[in-house]
Amino acid sequence: MAYGFTVHRIPEMPILSIRDRVDEAAFPAFLGVAFPELFAHVGAHEIVATGHPFVIYHAFGPDGIDAEVGVPIAGPAATTERIRAHTLPAATVVRTLHVGPYETLSGAYDALQQWITDHGYLAAGPHRERYLTGPDLEVPPAEYRTELDLPVVAAAVPAEGAPELHPVG
Repeated sequence: MAYGFTVHRIPEMPILSIRDRVDEAAFPAFLGVAFPELFAHVGAHEIVATGHPFVIYHAFGPDGIDAEVGVPIAGPAATTERIRAHTLPAATVVRTLHVGPYETLSGAYDALQQWITDHGYLAAGPHRERYLTGPDLEVPPAEYRTELDLPVVAAAVPAEGAPELHPVG
């Protein structure tokens, strides 16, 4: 699959989220519980969601996956011990769109990593997946649309032949 890449400047974003570290095998179950829990909280407290749900992958390792399930919100919101509100800082990200099942996202991540290397960028934060369409909309897996964002900074020495890019938006 061919991927297109764009550089965006994302403003700071208030979010409501659930963060946990889980074993890789238990990760799908975590998502299956965390998203409904988060959206039930949003509904019960009449919180205004301002965008698509997402996951931020803070770390992968032998201790499992440190992931944060979230949704952008309009402003301050009720919280619980498990559900917290905070603001993601502004960031410059490289973005690509993956169309297809989640099991094939690794190809998009590989292409994204190669693109930032080839274009003189360094990763500057955890990957984010924003779910534009997916199982909640009864869309077949072949039609899932997932945006991948990777916060970046310009490398101290740009890669040879890298074009000078300016963020979109």
